[in-house]
Amino acid sequence: MTGASMEPAVRAHEYFLTTSPPGELRRGMLVIFRYEDEDGVFHVLRRIAALPGDTIAMQDGSAVVNGRVRTWPFRIVEPRAWRSQLAKVPDLYTWGPVVVPRDSVFLLADTRDIIGWPDSRFLGPVAVSALEAEAGRIVWPAEARRLFKSLQP
Repeated sequence: MTGASMEPAVRAHEYFLTTSPPGELRRGMLVIFRYEDEDGVFHVLRRIAALPGDTIAMQDGSAVVNGRVRTWPFRIVEPRAWRSQLAKVPDLYTWGPVVVPRDSVFLLADTRDIIGWPDSRFLGPVAVSALEAEAGRIVWPAEARRLFKSLQP
C-alpha cells in the first residue's frame, strides 16, 4: 500500500498477498481494481461494499447495504472534507440509496473523506471485469503483531 486510503484495515507501506483473479465476490472483501485516467494506469485496493443488485447508501460514514448498517472499519481524517467536485454524490458521508447494476460492484475506501479517492463515490459502480485480484494476508507489516493478518471478512 502506498497511501492511507484503506486504513485502518491496511496501513501505508504494508505489503499483502493477492489471489488473481478474485474468487467468489463477497461484501466486505478487499479487492484490487484497475483504474485508468490521464495520469496512467493504477491498481487500487478497495472494499466491496455492495454486490450486483444490492441497494447501498451511506449514513455518517457507515455503509448501509440492503437496509443493514455494515460494521466494517472506517475512519474520517478530515470531517470538514465532506464534499468534492470530483464526487458523484453531493455529500461524501451521507448519500443514497443507489442500486448497483448487475455487472458491477460498489467499492469504498476505508478512509471516507477525500483521501479515499478513487472509489465508487467518485467513479460510480465499478465493472466486475475491472476487478483484478483479491487481497489476502499482510506479509510485511507496519507492526509485528499485524504479520499474516487476514484482510477478508
